[in-house]
Amino acid sequence: MTNSSPKAVVERFWELYNGPETIFQTADLCADDCEHHQAPLFGPAAYYVGREPQIERIRMVAAAFSDWRVTPLQVVADGEDVACRYAWTATSRVPLPGFPAGSRLRMDASCFFTVRGGAIVRIHDTPGVIVMQEEGPP
Repeated sequence: MTNSSPKAVVERFWELYNGPETIFQTADLCADDCEHHQAPLFGPAAYYVGREPQIERIRMVAAAFSDWRVTPLQVVADGEDVACRYAWTATSRVPLPGFPAGSRLRMDASCFFTVRGGAIVRIHDTPGVIVMQEEGPP
C-alpha cells in the first residue's frame, strides 16, 4: 500500500515532475476538478481547473525547457495543506524575455498544495526570480 499522506503525495508529485517520461503522470495525482493557480512568470497569471489543462501546461513546459529539475528544499505539511520551497533549474529551448535560447536558468520558488483523500485538489505555484545559472552543478 502506498502512503497517501498529503506530504507523501506532494513528494511523489515532484519525483514524477523531474522525469521527462513521468512528468505527465503528475496529473494522475490531481483530482478531476483540481484548481491550479499559476502566478505570472513569462506570461500572465493563469488559473485552470482539471487534469487536461494541467497536461497542456506540462506540454508547454516540455516545449520551452529541457533538462528541468525541481529540488525540494523544504516540505512542510499541516493537515491537508503542504508548502514546498524548491529550486528549479532548466535550459531554455526557446528565447524567453531576457534570456536567449540555450540559457541555463535557476529559480527559487514556492508551491502550496491542498491534498484531500490522497488527491491534490489545489495548487498555488508562486515563482521567484529567474536568473542565469552560474557554471557548476545545478
